[in-house]
Amino acid sequence: MNFPLIIIICVFYFYCFLILYVTILAKKKGMKGSFINNFVNFLILFISITVNLILVNIFNLSRAQFIVFPFDVSMIFFFPFFLIIFSLLVLREKKLLSKTNDQMEPAFQTASNVLPLKYEIYRKISHLVVIGIILFYFTLGSWIKDLIIDLIQFLPSGFSDLFYSLFLNEHQNMIFNQYLVIFLVAISLFGLLTADLIRILKPKLYPLKPVNQILRKKELYMRLGPQISMAIGCFSIIILYGLYHPLGPIVISTSMVMSIFGDIASNLIGRTLGKKKIQPLGKKKSNKTYIGLFAGIFISFFSGVLILLILKAYYFFNMVAFIILPLSGALIIGILDYFDLEIDDNLTYPFILSTILFFLSFLFI
Repeated sequence: MNFPLIIIICVFYFYCFLILYVTILAKKKGMKGSFINNFVNFLILFISITVNLILVNIFNLSRAQFIVFPFDVSMIFFFPFFLIIFSLLVLREKKLLSKTNDQMEPAFQTASNVLPLKYEIYRKISHLVVIGIILFYFTLGSWIKDLIIDLIQFLPSGFSDLFYSLFLNEHQNMIFNQYLVIFLVAISLFGLLTADLIRILKPKLYPLKPVNQILRKKELYMRLGPQISMAIGCFSIIILYGLYHPLGPIVISTSMVMSIFGDIASNLIGRTLGKKKIQPLGKKKSNKTYIGLFAGIFISFFSGVLILLILKAYYFFNMVAFIILPLSGALIIGILDYFDLEIDDNLTYPFILSTILFFLSFLFI
């Protein structure tokens, strides 16, 4: 393991233990839902990083490492740059707070666990950002690699040799794309976690208070936001299953598409058309409806079939797989939606789906 990689890993382990610290605080304050959600987020992030390091550095089960030059150095430069910018925003918020003498952020007093439909739509649309991961895996990543190779030609030979490596080779497109996706998701996770930890630990100094409008009441205090669960879910499956090309990226892309569109359909269709509420075992009440449940299952299945058909040029599956894999994923989403766990579905959907579909897909190689 080289020195830049050690720095990066230490940074993410440090953030793991910050999440654990927030988890302990939630436990002490008697906030059971926040405790469970935060702890599972910590567990998945910590285990996925550790397992990746073991698989790559001890067992050498993949040609793709965690991250390589120049992405590792770029990531290290990003960390202090972001912290400086965000610290300035926090200081500005502190100055504004001293002038207004606000005692309590209004969002904490007026928030509800049922968002207005407008904010619910904003919240779901924001999830579509992860579609960019699929584009970087299968389209944009190759374009960026070709651009880098073209730019390298204008550099002095000694300097260009420093940047040119095997992952830029014509036959290593997916490995380069894996490094690019890890880099983009990792810096996003770092930025989102930094902001959300400030929101939880120092809510008055949080400079992005308008974001609170798309958070439910239970997410406004000691609970990690849904954007964190989404980022940890994506990051964990990318560093675990993205190592195995091209099967891993295809499973990751399929799982994320099914998770996103299944969740959007379940929530929005259930809210607008659903009448009969679901009563999960062990829960007194739920805002979910049966129409939303079945809409989520159907849309996730349809989106899974569609994305597999789009990506079939990258990997050969038996025709049965185009039905079995999306059907299995859709049923998993339906089960998770029905039981309405305390853990954020932005984490459970992509992680559980990817894990099951990854191992199930070996039956159709």
